[in-house]
Amino acid sequence: MQIIFGTTNERKIEDLQNIINDLKLDLQVLSMSDIGWDRGEIEETGSTIEENSLIKANAILKFCNEHNINKPIITDDAGLFVEALNGEPGVYTARYADPELALNPNLPKYQCVIKLLNKLDGEHNRNATYRCCVTIMMPNSEYYQELGESKGSIATKILGELKKPYFYSVFVLNDTNIAFNSLEPKDLINTYRYSALKKSLKKLNEIK
Repeated sequence: MQIIFGTTNERKIEDLQNIINDLKLDLQVLSMSDIGWDRGEIEETGSTIEENSLIKANAILKFCNEHNINKPIITDDAGLFVEALNGEPGVYTARYADPELALNPNLPKYQCVIKLLNKLDGEHNRNATYRCCVTIMMPNSEYYQELGESKGSIATKILGELKKPYFYSVFVLNDTNIAFNSLEPKDLINTYRYSALKKSLKKLNEIK
């Protein structure tokens, strides 16, 4: 069975197909490009990752209905939730420093990390959680959502190589001294996004 993954990110698509192969499921991943998506980025207007994931799924379903595409859809949304900051950056994780960058385009692309570290300067409670919500949208508009999370803490400085996703350079997984950006692929298998995707694929396999 073919499923549509609501992303244009080739790495994410490859990751999902690898999970499918590991679970030995008979599923093939189609990207937004594969279905001819031509409507640009879907605006995420929800106040939670659950809402944003569903917004994306509904937008893709509408496109599929208009183009007679009859396949299940998977979308995801994720965020970093810092306890001492009342859940910031949360749903704004991907655009946390957008206001600062709009005022000063010369700021570094990782300004989001600088902003977070500045807000936590002197703070003893550095507990944080990465969460992911995956929505499975069926062609008949029925949908299911699965959640995954990884608990950790925010380091006091940037660790290891600074690369996208930038917050991975300061998020240290509990029971390790390693930032997310330094984890080996085998160590990522049970982390938040992978966990939510695995649960979703198993659910889809049950209901298909």
